Amino acid sequence: MTVQLSILDFQRLARIVQNLPDFGNVRDRRRLVAGALQGVAQADIILARLDLDGAPMGVSVEVVRFLAQFGRVAYDKEALAVFLNYIQPFTGDEDTDFIIELFRNYPLDVPVSPSRGIGNWKGVDSTSDIKEKIIGENTLRDIYILNLALEASKAVVRIATPDGLGTGFMIASDLLMTNNHVINSQEVGEKSDFSFNYQLDIKGKQCPTQTIGALAGGVFYTNEALDYTVVTLKEVPGFGKPLIFKSKLMRRDDRVAIIQHPGGHLKKISIQNNFVAYADNQVLQYTTTTEPGSSGSPVFDDDFQVVGIHHSGGMLLEPNTQQKYLRNAGTSAIALLSDLKNNTPEIYTRLQR
Repeated sequence: MTVQLSILDFQRLARIVQNLPDFGNVRDRRRLVAGALQGVAQADIILARLDLDGAPMGVSVEVVRFLAQFGRVAYDKEALAVFLNYIQPFTGDEDTDFIIELFRNYPLDVPVSPSRGIGNWKGVDSTSDIKEKIIGENTLRDIYILNLALEASKAVVRIATPDGLGTGFMIASDLLMTNNHVINSQEVGEKSDFSFNYQLDIKGKQCPTQTIGALAGGVFYTNEALDYTVVTLKEVPGFGKPLIFKSKLMRRDDRVAIIQHPGGHLKKISIQNNFVAYADNQVLQYTTTTEPGSSGSPVFDDDFQVVGIHHSGGMLLEPNTQQKYLRNAGTSAIALLSDLKNNTPEIYTRLQR
């Protein structure tokens, strides 16, 4: 199947691709396309057949034309859809809205979940702040944390809803947690797909993935203010152990890590040079790399226990101050556990704590 873009849509998309930060030369273009197709079985074929040499405008036209005509790749996605989901975080607001509109108007797939109105960010507080942290941090870690990370990653799930893509994680044998702005109702949950093991293996090849649905009429709970949802899945594969919550008040400069499906793509981890910037019993703010599609990811402490759920990023107001900083943010596990204990004890009693 190919994607037949209108002339105006084709021309605008070509201009967007031309203006991408990594489209100035052949080497960067190849890296960009290879990154978009990481884990796709046909990636080598596409890269071998795609001519990336020439002036940016001409090459952008060729890229859009070729990917639109290539057809489907992994998980019944169009090659063009995979590329668009990858570049969307690197475009401005108007171009992002245009890309999302393409997904609505053409049989592509679904775009990554939109942000909560706080700009996309891969962030730092300031150049001087982050340099001080990176240079001053002791980056030596005990090797066992790699085992903890790998074990925890088994419970992290890619979510495809009718409106977008996100991330979730298993908190019991059949219960998954994600953001309210990813799944805000039982109806949306029951129309969503949940993919386990969507990642690369030790040889850099895509792993076999199992995709299941939500259990119709299963336990469901959501809290818009805290931006989280719990949904029951059906026929859950053997994914490992549910993640463990830690009702722990984090402190400034504590390390955190996030395992996520950024942009709805293959599972990734952000583990280095990530620090808590602010924490109280409800709010976590931190310097950790994420992208749209990372919404609903677990925020881990050094023991890879869940201390929060990620929901957004951008210029955030630090509570109790008048200062705004470029940060990512989530809801603290303290608030999550308290809310579940008070409002859904049937879920609370099943959690690993």
